[in-house]
Amino acid sequence: MRYRTPLFAVLFFSLFLSVGWAQGETDLKAVQESQGRVLADQVNQLNLLRQEVQELKGFIEETKHASEEEIGKNAKLVRDFDLRITGMEERLSLDEMQLKEFLSEVEKSEKIGKQEYALYKKALMLVNTQHYKEAAPLFDQLLKKYPKSPLADNSQYWKGEILFALKSFPEAVLEFQKVVKSFPKSTKVPGAVLKQGECFFELKQYEDAKAFFQKVIKEFAASEEAIQAREWLQKVEAILVKPPAATEPPPKPSK
Repeated sequence: MRYRTPLFAVLFFSLFLSVGWAQGETDLKAVQESQGRVLADQVNQLNLLRQEVQELKGFIEETKHASEEEIGKNAKLVRDFDLRITGMEERLSLDEMQLKEFLSEVEKSEKIGKQEYALYKKALMLVNTQHYKEAAPLFDQLLKKYPKSPLADNSQYWKGEILFALKSFPEAVLEFQKVVKSFPKSTKVPGAVLKQGECFFELKQYEDAKAFFQKVIKEFAASEEAIQAREWLQKVEAILVKPPAATEPPPKPSK
């Protein structure tokens, strides 16, 4: 899957950093108010993107029930739409995740030191510009220097995301597991378990992927990740129920 850069997340973080951390609670509230309009616009864009995804999915479902002749004519169009949906869903997922994280960090801000916050933001900005290999050491540095930081769980999670983006799926599974083990009460845990399932899906280890998606649905039923897990589970089950491709019997030896 292609990892897309969430431009509006970069805008949010750039605006937030430009105000200056040392201005205190009053300025923080002012930042929140001044960004209210921008935030509302971005949420509206996300909603429009969701609607477009659903419309495209509806088109594909209708096409599946068309006649064979019509399916043949529309095959290329369906493939194009399917690829477009995949890209849009990836962008939507990442944008929503970083939007949620942005709002969460505003709430955590009073507990975060200036230096650790600046280090985290620098690392995240590198992720947003797809400089993954440069970002990873900064998250490592934050975890080593500030192991009790409110941003430690986020930093560990992003180490997994970086490896996922680099298609190092086995290593990503291990990093996401560290989120689950080291930060069991973190809001990042459902996302980490979901991502482990996605890693196994990319590795074509569908039974393992299925187990992780089921875990998200069972243990985090009320979460947004559970909704995504159900969609992934449908994909996995559709693959698992497909009969194996028929193979021709080996030729009989000539006499």
